[in-house]
Amino acid sequence: MQEAVERSEMKNKLVLVVSKGTMDAAYPALILATTAAAQGMEVFMYFTFGGMKLLTKGQAETLEPSKDIGLSTEQLKGLISKGGMPSVDQMLQMASESGVHINACSPTMKLFGTTKENLTIPNADVVGAATFLEWASDPSAITLFI
Repeated sequence: MQEAVERSEMKNKLVLVVSKGTMDAAYPALILATTAAAQGMEVFMYFTFGGMKLLTKGQAETLEPSKDIGLSTEQLKGLISKGGMPSVDQMLQMASESGVHINACSPTMKLFGTTKENLTIPNADVVGAATFLEWASDPSAITLFI
């Protein structure tokens, strides 16, 4: 029988790299973030490259599914609606309100000419790769790339 893991040894931090700007990539990241926050984990989302679409005003509503999912935008939106899921914008707002740390990648912002004023979450932080690496190297962290 496997011994129970002591509470101090458990992972209590989730670090998510959100690097894809598609609808089917946005939902898993946001579902994991909000679920982890609800379970009392500290959650850091690091939006970079395509993932910046989720944080940039006017772009989240234009997200399309990736080609490999085999659904049109309308079909996927229909499934999401039928399943009672909130929109990407609503999920992002829920994540922020539940204490998830929303972070925009500063080099990506510079590359694409995005400013803090263009972000959909006003309290989002703008951080670089060194900060992400600090979070990801924490032994109590689970780090996922989505």
